[in-house]
Amino acid sequence: MRAILGLVVLLACPPSVSATIRSVGPGQPYAKPCQAFAAAQDGDVVEIDAAGNYDGDVCVIYRNNLTIRGVNGRARIDAAGHFAQGKGIWVVAGDNVTVENIEFSGARVPDRNGAGIRLDSGNLTVRNCVFHDNEMGILGGFYGSVLIEHSEFYDNGYGDGQSHNIYINSGVAEFTLRYSASRRSKVGHLVKSRAAVNRILYNRLTQESGSGSYEIDLPNGGQAYVIGNIIQQGDTTQNRGMLAFGMEGLRTGTPNELCAVNNTFVSTRSAGATFVQVSSSLATPAVLRNNIFSGSGIITTQTSALMAGNVTSGEMGFLNPSQYDYRISNTSAALNAGVEPGTGGGMPLRPAMQYHHPLCAVPRSDVGAIDAGAFEYGLPDNAPVCAPGADPPPDAPDPRLASFTVGSLVTAGSSVTATIQLTAPAPQGGAVVSLASSAPQALPVPPSVTVSAGLKTASLSLNVGQVTAATTVVLTASFGGSSLQSTVTVQPPAPQLASFTAGSLVTAGDTVTATVQLAAPAPQGGAVVSLTSSAPQALPVPPSVTVSAGLKTAAISLAAGQVTAATTVVLTASLGGSSLQSTVTVQPAQTGQNPGQLDKLLPSRHLLYPGESFLLAIYLKAPAPAGGVLVNLTSSEPSVMMPPAVLIPAGTQSFQVLGTVDRLAERASVKLFASSSNEVHASIAIGARRGQPVRRGFLTPQSGPEAARGYRSRRDP
Repeated sequence: MRAILGLVVLLACPPSVSATIRSVGPGQPYAKPCQAFAAAQDGDVVEIDAAGNYDGDVCVIYRNNLTIRGVNGRARIDAAGHFAQGKGIWVVAGDNVTVENIEFSGARVPDRNGAGIRLDSGNLTVRNCVFHDNEMGILGGFYGSVLIEHSEFYDNGYGDGQSHNIYINSGVAEFTLRYSASRRSKVGHLVKSRAAVNRILYNRLTQESGSGSYEIDLPNGGQAYVIGNIIQQGDTTQNRGMLAFGMEGLRTGTPNELCAVNNTFVSTRSAGATFVQVSSSLATPAVLRNNIFSGSGIITTQTSALMAGNVTSGEMGFLNPSQYDYRISNTSAALNAGVEPGTGGGMPLRPAMQYHHPLCAVPRSDVGAIDAGAFEYGLPDNAPVCAPGADPPPDAPDPRLASFTVGSLVTAGSSVTATIQLTAPAPQGGAVVSLASSAPQALPVPPSVTVSAGLKTASLSLNVGQVTAATTVVLTASFGGSSLQSTVTVQPPAPQLASFTAGSLVTAGDTVTATVQLAAPAPQGGAVVSLTSSAPQALPVPPSVTVSAGLKTAAISLAAGQVTAATTVVLTASLGGSSLQSTVTVQPAQTGQNPGQLDKLLPSRHLLYPGESFLLAIYLKAPAPAGGVLVNLTSSEPSVMMPPAVLIPAGTQSFQVLGTVDRLAERASVKLFASSSNEVHASIAIGARRGQPVRRGFLTPQSGPEAARGYRSRRDP
């Protein structure tokens, strides 16, 4: 890289000769630049006062070793419909010309390639210049070297795909573009060069909203060093390719080698990109190291490329990609991800600088392991290298608090977002903003929040505490000796029903307790829960019940009315648009009879055969009272098996059980018994198997398998 930089220094500083300064502008010896060019001798300096109007002043520059520069600001030349030799604004025919601090615009010619500068010679240096809205920014070069630095190109191109921001001819031996920006070309390329050696170093090459094609096109290959650049394309691009090498045929007689190191490639093209497109004729593997490839697509078309240290996935951590600021933060996957860049064509490939917007650079060194991409995280950037005589970019102002916003009304138990905004991007290391809350139990805040380096805003989510009454909370953000406040009202949550329960069975004339429970304590004034009954004559309810402030439950006693039969009543509790229900059975009051008295016993079949089952229905004379009725079951024949006991649930007047005849049972008449406070019975018969005699009487086994299974029998009384 020292060799690369040394050659650039020689280009930028031609041998000193005795020079005449020819001044152009209002009150100067020359009113227009072309007048001074015509009078100049080789080696003269032409200074153009930015105060003058030079629109339409187009011409050919024949002298050698001229230095042409704008003074007192950047001088502006607009073609205003004129052109020299059908080529552009200034046609440079002299050798070793330097142009500084000039703005070129409006170049248009019949051939649709009107250039701000048309180079019809060689050894041109362009520094701190701007080219915009021309058909070509710079076009040409027949020999020697071309150096462009600290310059900007945008919105150039006729729109036919054959005109570009920068186009260097094949006669140029060496082309260097550094510390510059080329943006928004019109259908054409941001940079196109057919030079034998191309050094594209530390530039911002971004299509943005432009309709350009390739960002870098090296159609005839050659030796190419593409190092430390930001290279971006969007959805409006004409071509998925970003860096193209040798696609129109490789040079002969000179080396063809591509080294792309520590660049940040970004594609937001929805159809994907081809980041590095290499001619299939190139036998030498391209060197692709330490690049960021952000976006979908193909990294390279060359399968033999030497790839290492590239970052293709993960969080890129760009500081402000919407403004094409692709510096990385401490969250970037590119952090410390690079490898030793190595050498290419005998030259070191380690980046020595990194681009600093606008049109400057800062020295680059490793902070830990080398980062992938065009930027090293953590480097100071307060001493940028800019064009000689140009004003450096102003230091970033110290950030101050611009705003502190929080939702003005929140509910207890929810969350709310607080946002802090600074007046300028946070410096390296971020900006730590202190936070405080006047009522931390209602709305707690962390001690501080950090605005990340390069950003202006930070947001955080705050969890709201519990309150029983509306509470005003003042949040304070402090930074750099100043504070801002935001006022938030925390209101109690709207009460919600959690449960509504009542006893499931009540006897007419008795009482049952109903309980309402809320999900959170009731607010000040309490929570009024509405009540309704589907059968108010059987179980009336009051219109509402109030859960007292600070409590979660309320219970009321309900008196059951008179019913002649068991009545199902649905009670409904309503609050805040939601409702819960509870079902209660009101049974008639018992009048002179045992509430658990059996009524009858009915088998589903009266004749059964060995191995068959049957249902036995047990009926009460009235619905079972609270706690139910326990009924004992027995059989006169051990071969008829039933559960020894069954509990008839409260409010129920009948129940069924399953009985089974043993497969070895003999023919017999059987009595089935149910007993509680009284006893009832029923008869069934067991049919005989073929050839089986009829037995008389009833047996009561004292032991055996039936007894082991828990079934009982007895003799007929």
